[in-house]
Amino acid sequence: MKNKLLVIQICALIAISGSLGGLLFRTSIYEGIEFGTVRVLCLSCIKLQPITSKDFTFETANNKPHPNFVINALKTKGPIMIQYGEPGCTNCDLMINNVMIPYFNLSFSEKHDSSFETLVNVGNVSFYYIYIYVDPIKAKTEKTESIEIYDKDYVRGYPMFTIITLEYHHGGEVRPYYTSLYGLIEENIDWQKRFDIFIELLEDGQELYDRNIAAYK
Repeated sequence: MKNKLLVIQICALIAISGSLGGLLFRTSIYEGIEFGTVRVLCLSCIKLQPITSKDFTFETANNKPHPNFVINALKTKGPIMIQYGEPGCTNCDLMINNVMIPYFNLSFSEKHDSSFETLVNVGNVSFYYIYIYVDPIKAKTEKTESIEIYDKDYVRGYPMFTIITLEYHHGGEVRPYYTSLYGLIEENIDWQKRFDIFIELLEDGQELYDRNIAAYK
């Protein structure tokens, strides 16, 4: 009787172990799929409308200080526009090909997969443009981690555009002052309108920067 009970217990243990093994196997597969596809969802893929205000703010999204590359650029280059992109982001490519290249006269690599920065002059505004390619496979850097600092509406989506300028804080100190926009896409895309939104914010940023840069330095 004892031997029979022992056999039953062993069989039950094997069955449970097999179930757990299957669960672990399936979990491993899902994690692989999540890393390869879920994490590269972009705002164009999920058809998200713009859900952010255009208001500037002093407060960073994660309460961390502005990164050094932003501080240094503000001191010497002018107001800043950062564009964040990642692998598999269809809307990132749409914005690059339909707004950034034709309207801002920017040049990108064929696959838009290299980070770079340059001075841009358009109309009455001059700003420092920084393109940051966030590849989840590669090690994080100060630039790629900056998306967590400027994701003020916690969208966690691409493309994301951040415009940074200078303004007097309530205490009388000049500080970086920024806003972030997400997606900027709709069913009937008006690329001129997308450009006009950027120009409006960049003009505001230019005015604030020119007024406050002397006190910031």
